[in-house]
Amino acid sequence: MSHSMKQEAPTSQRHIERVDNLPVILHWLLRMQIQVVIDRIWYSHPNWQGLSYGQLAVLFVAYIIYQRSHRLSSMEQWVKEHHTVLEQVTGWTIGPKEATDDRLGILLAALGSDEEQSVEFQQQLGRHLIQAYELPTQVGRYDTTSFNVYHAPPTAEQAGYVLLRFGYSKDKRPDLLQFKQGLGTLDPAGVPIVTHTLSGERADDGQYLVAWQQMCQTIGHPDWLYVADSKAAARQIRGSIDHTGGRYLFPLPMTGDTPTWLRAQVLSPPVEPEKIYLPGVLDKDDQPRPVGQGFVIERTITEPLTDGTSHEWTEQWFVSQSFAHTERAKISLQRRLAQSVDKLGSLRPKAEETPAEFEQRANQLLKQRKMEDYLVITVQETVTTTKRYLKPGRPTPNTPYQLIEQHQLSLEVKIDEAALDEAYRLAGWRVYVTNTSAPQMSLTQATAYYRDEWLVENGFHRFKGGSLPTLPLFLRLPERIIGLMLLLLVALQALTLLEFLARRSLADQQEEIAGLVPGNPKRKTDRPTAERMLAAFTNLHLVVETDETQVNGYLNETLTPLQRQILALLDLPETIFDLSFTVSLPQFQ
Repeated sequence: MSHSMKQEAPTSQRHIERVDNLPVILHWLLRMQIQVVIDRIWYSHPNWQGLSYGQLAVLFVAYIIYQRSHRLSSMEQWVKEHHTVLEQVTGWTIGPKEATDDRLGILLAALGSDEEQSVEFQQQLGRHLIQAYELPTQVGRYDTTSFNVYHAPPTAEQAGYVLLRFGYSKDKRPDLLQFKQGLGTLDPAGVPIVTHTLSGERADDGQYLVAWQQMCQTIGHPDWLYVADSKAAARQIRGSIDHTGGRYLFPLPMTGDTPTWLRAQVLSPPVEPEKIYLPGVLDKDDQPRPVGQGFVIERTITEPLTDGTSHEWTEQWFVSQSFAHTERAKISLQRRLAQSVDKLGSLRPKAEETPAEFEQRANQLLKQRKMEDYLVITVQETVTTTKRYLKPGRPTPNTPYQLIEQHQLSLEVKIDEAALDEAYRLAGWRVYVTNTSAPQMSLTQATAYYRDEWLVENGFHRFKGGSLPTLPLFLRLPERIIGLMLLLLVALQALTLLEFLARRSLADQQEEIAGLVPGNPKRKTDRPTAERMLAAFTNLHLVVETDETQVNGYLNETLTPLQRQILALLDLPETIFDLSFTVSLPQFQ
């Protein structure tokens, strides 16, 4: 008996992978030569197989930018979900266990174990970025911040270097362990070229000179303007920079003799203060509006050097007042003044408290609120005398009695109008010092330079809850934390370079870009952010179809005009999204 055989239709399988902005991120990181520099400095362990340190670092940085997370345990699944896209874009063969948390931990430990290698990596990569992207190097900045973590304190048995320690917290959390991070950037884009990871209890004042020296080595010369906060204004740092041929602009700390000197200059200025006007700052009538006022004094400074000699140089001291800071300072002083008066009004004497003790307690309250210079306290003692008859019943003129004295204490609070008026006159005034000569830097230019301090702080903002969050921190070993912060520096370099190149291209073309603002597609800007440009690449997916003979992949959508414009601004070819492929499967007889 014969049976007819029914031929089954060939079966096919399909799966979809998200593409989004991954081609942009990966091509950008590869163009930055991150893999090349890392593999040039760090040699993989002899037993290390698969992707090199540099290749795995590129994937990890792409994961951080794409996911906005650095959690090691999640990357293995991320690679699995984007496996075909990652291989198509990079051209690498990525094994199933290339991105385990163990391998990532080894990578971070390798990057964070040797400080000399870390410095060499930053300098080599920084030099390449400066040359490849023609970054301006006229102005650089450096600042530090702290990162508080909820880790348990180290035990007494733990030996060796511990990075997470208690210290002064800039986030007002002295109860938490922390580590400190320094960041050195270049204007005008805030591209970082230097980073330092320091233990939480360590003072970071001395790091400012180290940062300047490393930035000079990366830039190639010391002839650039170094802008930093008052911790960099120590005379020894200023003298070392000037002696080496560098230039600086620092605010003086309000310590030592500076407050007394500043008070004398402001209350009796040697010249009439000039108004400070900045470009683009207009009033409601579109007229130039002054942002402050000030004057300049030249001073000669002499400072001994470490080699036993002394160095003498001339500085410009910019005595300037910010009108905005002045208003804020006045409002704050008035608020604290009112609160202190209310608090003193509710203060009551304790039982058996003497007038001196009551006055001391009131003055202590003023000292805690730092208002002792503006409020004058006088303790008033009122004594009342009453009769207490010694016999019961209605008293008569002859009834014996005892005189009882009652003492009642009260506070009289007066405002020292002269001290308050002086505080108002001094509000908003600071002293900035530079060794740049008057023809090269004016009061207005110095004000503009220092007002751009947000350029380095913007990097910290991305680290603290922004698109490159450092916290929560899932690492404890110091070498892994240092390695993570080094790769976060790379991620920050990638984002700031994206912004710099796009904004420079728009400025050269005298154009603006629209469609980046959610809910307002017609709004135009000439200063797009990297985050919004990357977010424009959505709804792009790679469709992978597999049948018995071959595997086909293709993009489900074409690029939009906005996406093409962004690629043109970044000088990236549209072909980076050409992910179509066909792979024939082996046939077995």
